[in-house]
Amino acid sequence: MSRVESYAGSSYPEHPRAFAWEEQQYQVQEIISRSRDPEGLRFLVRCSPGDALFDLYYHIEDDDWQIHPKGFAANKGNSKHSPTSTGE
Repeated sequence: MSRVESYAGSSYPEHPRAFAWEEQQYQVQEIISRSRDPEGLRFLVRCSPGDALFDLYYHIEDDDWQIHPKGFAANKGNSKHSPTSTGE
C-alpha cells in the first residue's frame, strides 16, 4: 500500500498534499491535471524536491493509492532520487 497524504474536504481525496516514494518524501506543489473514471481518481502532480512529476491514482474500492513517476518538469532533474527509476 502506498502512503499519500490527501486533503479531504467534502469528499476523499479532494487533492493530494504529500507522499513517500522510494524512501523519499515529496510535497505536492501543483496539481497539473485531475480526472475521474468509474474505479478511481487520477492526479498528475508536480512535486518538490526537484520539480518531479508523478501520476497518483486513487482506487476507490480498494482504498489504495498507486504512484507512478513521470520524470521532471521543465528539465529540472536535480533530485538525487530520480522519479524515473524502477520500483514503488
